Amino acid sequence: MDQLATFKAWLAERPDPSAEIIKGIQGEVHHLRLDADGLKSRGWTDLPKDWTPPEEELWAGGYMEDRSIYDSPVFKSGKDEPRTLHLGVDIFAPPETSVFAPVEGWVHSFQINGGELDYGPTIILQHELADGLTFWTLYGHLTEESLFGLEEGDFISAGEKLAELGTASENGGWAPHLHFQIMLDLGGRSGDFPGVCKMSEREAWAAICPSPYGLLGLNIT
Repeated sequence: MDQLATFKAWLAERPDPSAEIIKGIQGEVHHLRLDADGLKSRGWTDLPKDWTPPEEELWAGGYMEDRSIYDSPVFKSGKDEPRTLHLGVDIFAPPETSVFAPVEGWVHSFQINGGELDYGPTIILQHELADGLTFWTLYGHLTEESLFGLEEGDFISAGEKLAELGTASENGGWAPHLHFQIMLDLGGRSGDFPGVCKMSEREAWAAICPSPYGLLGLNIT
């Protein structure tokens, strides 16, 4: 059985749900679309850097979404095909909202990815399950303080506070949100991992980065 099939089998058979990654995430979650039609429906041409959800509401979405917001040269080089397909889920909440580990794991790596429209402060956890499955989860757009005191190899229990959400001034230039992504193969990377890919490479990246919705208990279509 390959890694993707093993991961899906574990997800289907595990007896207990994940801990809430943001408190209230198991409740109603509103779908924020950032593709062309989603932006148009809100009267936006881009995601406003200062946008936050209405009080006590959670907005999320984006897995395998072809996003119009990735129109910066950061995501396209010359005449090359642009990278517009989102590989994780974005969960929008106010700055300094606490982020909790959904499943237990160890700190694999962390760093500040400080480029324009990058992740900003980022943490990657490694998860090893009893059936031999290993996978990693990435947490991007955090506060710089979230990295203070971390060490590679630190054990993080399910439900333990891991980080807080950063502002646009420190999170890569985005509206406050968490980018959460699952990886079945890091490809030797540390502290960073692609969060978007080319549409033509969708199938290959989907096999490496499965949907986060099931792990987090999100009902988003």
